[in-house]
Amino acid sequence: MNNKRFLVVLASACLALLAQSAAAKGFSYTYMEGGYRNINADSIEADGFEAGFSFGAMEYLHILGRYSRLFVDELDGASDAGDLDIDEFKIGFGGNYPILDKVDLVLDVVYVDEQITGKARVHNDAYVRGKEPRVRVNDKEEGIETTFSARVQALKKLEMTPHVVYRDVGSDSDTGFGLGLVYNFYKKFSLRFRGTHFSDDSATNLFVGMRLNM
Repeated sequence: MNNKRFLVVLASACLALLAQSAAAKGFSYTYMEGGYRNINADSIEADGFEAGFSFGAMEYLHILGRYSRLFVDELDGASDAGDLDIDEFKIGFGGNYPILDKVDLVLDVVYVDEQITGKARVHNDAYVRGKEPRVRVNDKEEGIETTFSARVQALKKLEMTPHVVYRDVGSDSDTGFGLGLVYNFYKKFSLRFRGTHFSDDSATNLFVGMRLNM
């Protein structure tokens, strides 16, 4: 809990500094996007859909939200260990600081609400394989996710977003590193790719979808 409060205070202080500067020209912070999401880790494999938005409330601040629903395919390498769904909701805010005409530094902080429902084989509060009977699961975890990234206009139609993510949700915390790509193929429509790898559980989080710039 102390770590979460520290992150909120730190993020608020950083955003206060960011508010002194206007956004870099050319970058839009108002958009909607949706697409396919996949999680592949040692303990779990799941996929589904994700939808999100960002709203540029001011020149240097934006509000963001994201919702995803994932269907668990495997638990601990077994496809019959459970029949679970994961609903994840994120809401928060961010700020940006232009360091070059085609580069923004961005800090986002979101509250994470994650709910796992369905049936699974459980023993001593852990998901297991074997002949354990399936029981109904309704678990909820909350926390904070902080993302520090850069928006880089690499080419006229191609944007790159290298990023670092720190998650502190429930009893777990981890840091991930990744890269995102945005390719503007037609007016306000863009293809969106984001990949993040977390060292704990060797988890890879992928998203592929479409973005509509408003």
